[in-house]
Amino acid sequence: MKAVLSMGWQLICFRAGPSALPYQPRLILPLVIINLVVSFLIQQLADSGMDRPVLQLSVMALAAEAAWLWLLLRRRDWSNRWVQSYTGLVLIDTMITVLAAPVALLLAAGQSLIGLVFVLQIVMTLWSLTARAFVYQESLEVPRWQGVLLALAPLFAVMVLTLMLFPDLLPSPAATQGK
Repeated sequence: MKAVLSMGWQLICFRAGPSALPYQPRLILPLVIINLVVSFLIQQLADSGMDRPVLQLSVMALAAEAAWLWLLLRRRDWSNRWVQSYTGLVLIDTMITVLAAPVALLLAAGQSLIGLVFVLQIVMTLWSLTARAFVYQESLEVPRWQGVLLALAPLFAVMVLTLMLFPDLLPSPAATQGK
């Protein structure tokens, strides 16, 4: 497990692709649990005062990524690549989440750093998207631009589901008119 976790850094720095990960299906569940615990702990540390469904959103994102990758690989009859590719995607998400923890803590610190926080969030999001695109590119043997488009699909699916299932996360029209 320790060796697999250390590969996360290699993935987000584009030094290794998902094929460099060991084929170990039994590690997927522990990696997903680690990812969920890390997400939950960071949200608790940030203590933004907002009651956000962090675990539900994280589970939705991981499930959407798993299903989308499985469908793409199944279509090419490359299902045997799913374990390593999905392991890579979970590792990327976990590593980026850990690296983004200071951003969440800055956000909790107050409004004075809000501009810096937004810039850092954009950087982390683009880094995550690029690393995910790299996994799709390597796993499906497609050009980089297609990897980016494929990595965007589960992101948009989760956004739509979030808006449908958790409309209270959006600011109310009355709250935005007062600003």
